[in-house]
Amino acid sequence: MKLTTIFVTAVVAAPALYLAPSVEAHGGMIKPVSRAIRTMKLAIDSTFGHPIPMRASYTNGKGGDCIDFTPDTNLQAIPFGESKIKMRANDGANHIGMCTAYLINPKDKNSKIKVGEMKDCMRSLHPGPGNKGDQPIPAEKAINIPKDQKVCGAEHCVLQFTWDAAHLAPNIEHYNNCADVKLSGGGGNPAPAPSPTTKTPAPGTSMVPAPAPVPPPVPAPTPTTGAPSKGNGKYRYKGGPYDRASMDQWCNWNCPNFCPSDTCELVK
Repeated sequence: MKLTTIFVTAVVAAPALYLAPSVEAHGGMIKPVSRAIRTMKLAIDSTFGHPIPMRASYTNGKGGDCIDFTPDTNLQAIPFGESKIKMRANDGANHIGMCTAYLINPKDKNSKIKVGEMKDCMRSLHPGPGNKGDQPIPAEKAINIPKDQKVCGAEHCVLQFTWDAAHLAPNIEHYNNCADVKLSGGGGNPAPAPSPTTKTPAPGTSMVPAPAPVPPPVPAPTPTTGAPSKGNGKYRYKGGPYDRASMDQWCNWNCPNFCPSDTCELVK
C-alpha cells in the first residue's frame, strides 16, 4: 500500500494474531532478529512482515514504524566493517524494490547514517519472482559499519532495514524492521563514516559489489496470472478492524495476485 496516501488505522485494538493464518505478509529482516519478533511478539509468518501502516493496528498504540516498537534489551552483536544481514520473503512475495540499512541512535531516531543499500535485495538469492504459496524465500544483503561512526555508542545502536516494494509501481509498499545491536570486532574493511542524515536517501547506487548507475524507474513485474487491479473497484475488503475505505483501495491494488482470499473478495 502507498505509505504517503494510505494509513490503515484500527477501529478497535486488534491482537497480533487477529488475521486468519492464511494471511501471509511479505517479510523482512530475520538476522539480526527484529524488535517485531523479540519484544512485540508478532508472528514471523504474518504480522511481522506487514506493511508499516497495517502493523499500526495491532501494536497497542506503538504505531507501525519499527523504530517506535519496544526496545530489545538483549542486544545482538554485529561487527564493524562488512557483514551481511539476512531476510525472508513470505508466500512468494520477493518483490522488486530498493532496500536500505541504517544505523540509528536509540535515544534519537532522527540521528542515523546509511550503512547499506541494494536494489531488489529480496531477490538476491532467488533472482526470479516467487509464487503465492511458496515456502519462505531467503535473501541477504551486505552492510558496512564504519568504526568511527558518531551516531551511536558501540554498546547500543539500532539497525534498521527498510524495503520499498515496487511490484505495484507507481504504488509503493513500505516495510521496515529494527534490531537492537551492539558493535564489536570487525567483519571486513571499514568504510569512512558518512555524515548523519535525517532524510530518506534517494535510491541510486548499489552497495554490492560496486557502485551502479542510477536505475531507471522500475516497472511492475509481469505477474504469473493476470494483471493486478489498480483501484478499479472490482474488489472489496471483507476483514476485521481496519479502515474500510483504505483497505478497499489496498485490495484493488493487490488483487488478484497479491491478496489473500479471506481478506479481499471480488465484487459480483
